Amino acid sequence: MKKVSLLGLAMLLFVACQQKGPARYATTGAEIDAVKSLVEDYHKGNWEGWLGHYADTAKLHHNTSEKFSRPPKEVMEQLKGLLATTSSYAFEDDPFYEMIIDDKGETWVNFWGNWKGTIAANNEELEIPVHLTLQFVNGKIVEEHAYYNLSEYMAMMREIEAANAAEEEADE
Repeated sequence: MKKVSLLGLAMLLFVACQQKGPARYATTGAEIDAVKSLVEDYHKGNWEGWLGHYADTAKLHHNTSEKFSRPPKEVMEQLKGLLATTSSYAFEDDPFYEMIIDDKGETWVNFWGNWKGTIAANNEELEIPVHLTLQFVNGKIVEEHAYYNLSEYMAMMREIEAANAAEEEADE
């Protein structure tokens, strides 16, 4: 009887320790594949494909707080404007992706990568660390938070503008 009780207790502990529900953390999955595809569309300049990853009501927060959001099309136009000043750009080959399901049951994918680009006007290279965290509902991005520091890029653009203005004055 004692052996049966111990065996029953061991089985009860084994069953109780089993993970219930979906994994709360993963480095593979459909949502991660969707973010990889989003990054690939960005690399290729496939803006229609890029937009297709977002829900119609998606809220994007790029270097802003929670209360300031923009729709994907507006962010797309800003990105296109920034990229128009480059001769090449891409994320390094080894970005890191992870998916979590938070305590509210929300699915989020995190991305960390280093963006490298060459400014067309002066052939200078920039490297900018980027962090994205994207919430998914029914396979679409409904919210995105992006953090990256554009101060070096903006300083370079001001230098180029100043040099162009000085050159135009010299030509007059």
